[in-house]
Amino acid sequence: MLVWFPFFVLLLVSCITDFFYRKISNMLLLVIGTYGLLASLFEMGNLVFIDSVLGLIIGLLIFIFPYYKSWIGAGDVKLMGVIGIYLGPALTMLTSVYSMLVGGLIALIYLLTQGYLKESFRSLVNFESSHRQMPYAASLSIGAVLAVLTTHNIQL
Repeated sequence: MLVWFPFFVLLLVSCITDFFYRKISNMLLLVIGTYGLLASLFEMGNLVFIDSVLGLIIGLLIFIFPYYKSWIGAGDVKLMGVIGIYLGPALTMLTSVYSMLVGGLIALIYLLTQGYLKESFRSLVNFESSHRQMPYAASLSIGAVLAVLTTHNIQL
């Protein structure tokens, strides 16, 4: 459980800071990511360390294109990389799927409640960029928790 505590702190603090300030702390990502890598190496062995490194790489690669298109911020990409350290490659991919579904649902609710659905649909059809932004750390965090809970990878 000690290994998972920093992971859940990361998710919670990232959600809060992204929501209020649209920033995810690089220092927080560095410290908790480093802790995750060291814990996987020293507490769980070399095979788990390799999974952590692969999870980091996959987490970063999955969101490079959305970052390149300015759909998400760099902090979101780095957060997904650190999530990958803790979850490994398979659950990182599952987290990305859950995060995209949750993010789409949150975006749809936001657009419906704010009256921006027509404008956003028009932008989508015309391949234009929308100026509406939402913090994505919550979607990533919910996706990570769903991935962990649905695979029974952790006991709460």
